[in-house]
Amino acid sequence: MIEEFVTQCFKRRGIMLLVFTLLLLFGWYCWSKIPLEAYPDIAPVTSQVITQVNGLAAAEVEQQITVPLERALLATPGVSVIRSRSTFGLSLITVVFLEGTDNYWSRERLLEKIAQVSLPYNAIPGLDPLTSPIGEIYRYTIDSNIYNPRELSELQFWKVIPRLKQVPGVVEITNFGGMTTQFLLELDPLKLSKYQLSLADIKAAITANNQNAGGSILTHGEQSIVIRGVGLVHNLQDFGNIQVSQFEGIPVYVKNLGKVRFGHKQRRGIVGKDAQPDVIEGIVQMLKGENPSRVIQGIHLAIEDLNHNILPKGVNIVPYIDRSELVHATVHTVGDTLLYGMGLVTLVLLFFLGSIRAALIVAITIPIALVTAFICMYNFDIPANLLSLGAIDFGIIVDGAIVITENILRRREEKANALLTEADVLTASLQVTHPIFFGILVIITAYSVLFAFQDIEYKLFAPMAFAVGFALLGALLVALFLIPGLAYKAYHNPVHIYANPLLTWLKPRYVAALEYLIGRTKLLFTLYFSALAVVVILGVFIGRDFLPYLDEGSLWLQVTLPPGISLDKAGTMANELRAATLEFPEVTHIVSQLGRNDDGTDPFMPSHIECAVVLQPYTAWPAGMNKQKLIALMAERFHKIAGMHVAFTQPMIDGVLDKVAGAHSDLVVKIYGNDMGEMRKIATNVVSLLKQVRGAQDVIIDQEPPITELRIEVDRHAIARFGINIAEVMDLIQTGIGGEAVSQIYINERFYDLTVRFPKENRSNPTEIGGLLLKSSTGALVSLSKLAKIYYAIGQTTISHEMMHRQLVVRLNLRDRDLLSFSQEAQRQIVEKIPYNHSEYQVVLGGQLENQQRAQARFRVIIPMLLGLMFILLFAQFGNLRHPGLILLTVPLAMLGGLIALLLRGMTLNVSSAVGFIALFGVVILNAIIMIANLNRWQRKKKPATLKENIIGGAQERLRPVLMTATVAAIGMIPAALKHGLGSDVQRPLATVIVGGLITATALTLLLLPALYYWIEEHREQVREKVVNLLRRRSS
Repeated sequence: MIEEFVTQCFKRRGIMLLVFTLLLLFGWYCWSKIPLEAYPDIAPVTSQVITQVNGLAAAEVEQQITVPLERALLATPGVSVIRSRSTFGLSLITVVFLEGTDNYWSRERLLEKIAQVSLPYNAIPGLDPLTSPIGEIYRYTIDSNIYNPRELSELQFWKVIPRLKQVPGVVEITNFGGMTTQFLLELDPLKLSKYQLSLADIKAAITANNQNAGGSILTHGEQSIVIRGVGLVHNLQDFGNIQVSQFEGIPVYVKNLGKVRFGHKQRRGIVGKDAQPDVIEGIVQMLKGENPSRVIQGIHLAIEDLNHNILPKGVNIVPYIDRSELVHATVHTVGDTLLYGMGLVTLVLLFFLGSIRAALIVAITIPIALVTAFICMYNFDIPANLLSLGAIDFGIIVDGAIVITENILRRREEKANALLTEADVLTASLQVTHPIFFGILVIITAYSVLFAFQDIEYKLFAPMAFAVGFALLGALLVALFLIPGLAYKAYHNPVHIYANPLLTWLKPRYVAALEYLIGRTKLLFTLYFSALAVVVILGVFIGRDFLPYLDEGSLWLQVTLPPGISLDKAGTMANELRAATLEFPEVTHIVSQLGRNDDGTDPFMPSHIECAVVLQPYTAWPAGMNKQKLIALMAERFHKIAGMHVAFTQPMIDGVLDKVAGAHSDLVVKIYGNDMGEMRKIATNVVSLLKQVRGAQDVIIDQEPPITELRIEVDRHAIARFGINIAEVMDLIQTGIGGEAVSQIYINERFYDLTVRFPKENRSNPTEIGGLLLKSSTGALVSLSKLAKIYYAIGQTTISHEMMHRQLVVRLNLRDRDLLSFSQEAQRQIVEKIPYNHSEYQVVLGGQLENQQRAQARFRVIIPMLLGLMFILLFAQFGNLRHPGLILLTVPLAMLGGLIALLLRGMTLNVSSAVGFIALFGVVILNAIIMIANLNRWQRKKKPATLKENIIGGAQERLRPVLMTATVAAIGMIPAALKHGLGSDVQRPLATVIVGGLITATALTLLLLPALYYWIEEHREQVREKVVNLLRRRSS
């Protein structure tokens, strides 16, 4: 069947050339349409339920908001895990769904469950935007030397954000920093006392005097006229002229009770940039599943429009994180790697074949294989990223073309002075058609098992499996249907025969080595089992991680300050941190985010700072400096800032880790229980212990410790005497002290809160707060101190849950040590040295460790499955059991070189390097198929007569193609193995394994495989002779 296709395509080689030319053109078009991204979106399917309740303490938020919502959400179909944080004024519940759950379907189920819950305080839960943790594709600040923060916030809310939301693919823009405008009445307590008014009186008057109404339709002759009642407040003057009451026959207006002015919401966060202590930041979030390149292009156009046409003079939007820069950097890295790989592969082909024509014939496979991948990726909606393109080894891609071209060239060399006929080329092509077809199929099968991965590793490597599989398919089509025709055109006439000096020198020595090994069974098995033992030893002792470090070209700092610190003091410390960071010449910008953003998705207090550190391109760094050294130097500098703990991560991976593990770090230790005090005691002991374990960095308890709070505890008997209810007291606290909005004002397309609040000096301590007045049932004013006990107490800052169980998290990062060995030592130390009640509390390691354990368990399934599939394909090729068994026996030894290469380069065994081993198995089996198929062909010829001479002759004939396929596969991966730039981190372990593995694998294919083949075939002949002799004796 395959031979017939090859024959027909060879006869119609002109048509084939036209078909492949059109394929190139269509592939180029598809490439221009494929979405480009730096890394795949590896985050799980998640949604966050956000409920903001102004002024409510963490304990009340947990009890009255978070727990009822959690109970309802637990029954949501497809939920994997539910985590929550209850903190001051905010409940944030993160719901992680099982892989494969549709994003929109999951959100619909959550909304159904939320609708079933009735919450106090008029709290309304909402969902976060449909984006990903890596969906923050653009961050900017609004810079101006003319406008103040409140005016810049006005521009942000009513000019910038509406324009950016018009960009297709943008789902939300989050504001951080600035001052949100309010219409404020700052009450004078003395005026309230004078006019015998309470806060409730003022709220009622404002609400009653800020309304519009509709009076339906008035028919006037042939016209219908809309009746509209207008009474809304439109400006500060209207606000101040609202009548509250009458005093001694004279109207009392709002403006008579205090200062009516523009104010701003109580600030929960401050953003600083470089030397600027207070700026406005915007975070642009992309709709999940959108094309980042296209979205960023739209953002750039919108920013240009804003800066040149919409914003007033003196105001500019200045980006400091632009995902397109990371995309361009990684594409540049991948492009360089591919270009160098293509060049090296072509040079190696030229060296071995000694013919520019032969090298170019083989090299033409590369662009056609690439465009085949582009066409398939475009039609299957697979984006191009670092892994889907960067892992393509052109050496592997051209293996089939090498084998068929080399076989035709060998026939040309045998008929040096005669014309090479169509029959000669076709015969040479058909001799290797089956080995090539099944060999490429084996490599595609090797990559296809990557689809059996789960979660993060699936999202990382499935695009790679698609891209490599598509490229190999294109390479197979070229090798079988195009190469024979091109080779016939190139070698039809006699040509000068090139004698490769390396092969000329190597062939007699190779023959001598085979003659020595063949027949020495004990030596063979000694070598085999010795190599196998080394593989096992290296496999046991080499370090294990989940993934290599994925460099984003920037840093993200998680900074913890003393608990209970004020916003102003924290701002001063943030200024000091930024100044210290800018001391390093590798840093271009630093933006600090102190406290909480406006949308409530960051459940942080002023004691928490996050910093985006933008770095210079690595090419501009001093010689010898790298990112890890910079982190070590920064850590040493930051250690000198008193009261500050700084942990290092990166912007995108920080969001992913938060979703996956519930903390911003590589590894977490989760303490489950009920008593927060006892849990913190256990966590404190864990922190002290882990700081002594080698490799642990940035060890800290994730949740802030309890802080001082001012409690106003109502005396029920006292309020009963005065005829006051608790709601009135709470209203005074929420509005008069907390600043909750009373009503709203609408001005064209804008709207603002109307707020009534006491001055800062009247709500700054228990005494002043106790002097605030409420109106009794008789109309008399009563101070709050007579109705409630006002005192300082200690309360929780943040209360975390996982699956409705309280938890406390210790987070840490690792440096200079692998994940598995650290986790094993940490687990052992915790069990031995941390005392706690095991029946009431649990201490569990999580984070990346959970991913590593899941991936490792999956590999135990994948590897046997891969070997089983390969055995089936090999059986289909050879039609017996002995040859597939022989080939698979050599596969484990191919790991030897890969493990040694990892060890020499200080790398660990992780998912990336494991994928390298899977690809290596495919290449090794391809070379083994080529060798065994040729040995079988020589056996069928029976010339020379002895088995040993047949094996030596067949192996010698395949020396050049096996050396070529192995060398180009290794050389093609050397640029990726040596590259140190953005996007090279995942490629490097994979390429290192392939390069190192092919060194030992080639020696096995050329030396051990023929010798073992001799042992098996000789043993088979001996068994056959014994059976024949036995049958003869019985018949006689």
